[in-house]
Amino acid sequence: MKRGKAAGLDDLMIEHVLYSHPVLIVILAKLFNLVVSAAYVPYGFRLSYTVSLPKEVCSRKGNSVENYRAISISPIFSKIFEHCILTWYKFFGDTSPNQFGFKKGLSCGHAIFSLRKVVEHYVAGGSTVNVYLLDLSKAFDKMNHFALYLKLMDRSVSVQLLSVLCHVLNGGLLSHIFIR
Repeated sequence: MKRGKAAGLDDLMIEHVLYSHPVLIVILAKLFNLVVSAAYVPYGFRLSYTVSLPKEVCSRKGNSVENYRAISISPIFSKIFEHCILTWYKFFGDTSPNQFGFKKGLSCGHAIFSLRKVVEHYVAGGSTVNVYLLDLSKAFDKMNHFALYLKLMDRSVSVQLLSVLCHVLNGGLLSHIFIR
């Protein structure tokens, strides 16, 4: 995790963990294992605050909401737990080689380059190319979480992980479905 990031509502930063007594790592490991086995995420893990950051220095739109992006500042222990979950279960997240978003080392620029090369190939061959683009920038906020759970079940994700995800995404309202 990068140093120098903003502190969460608990006023803790990664530096506090890095320079703490080594026993903290053992305590966190026990806590995280307990969270997964109990399928219960502590309330404090879900507390965050939102900060608006300007997208561009100068814009034609003036002081518009489109000129800002919101980021959430989460508690450091929540971030560490998230990194642990991603490390433990990364093999469930295998994706298509054609996906560029949310993949380490890939970006929108890579997707644009690939699209451009495909279009150039077909245009050079004398074909007409029609491109349809879909903006999914806010898709996760509007997606059906039950569909996500079903996809994860198809990949044989453990009941504990499903319960943890359900608890985080739905505030614990649906976690009882997966515990039984």
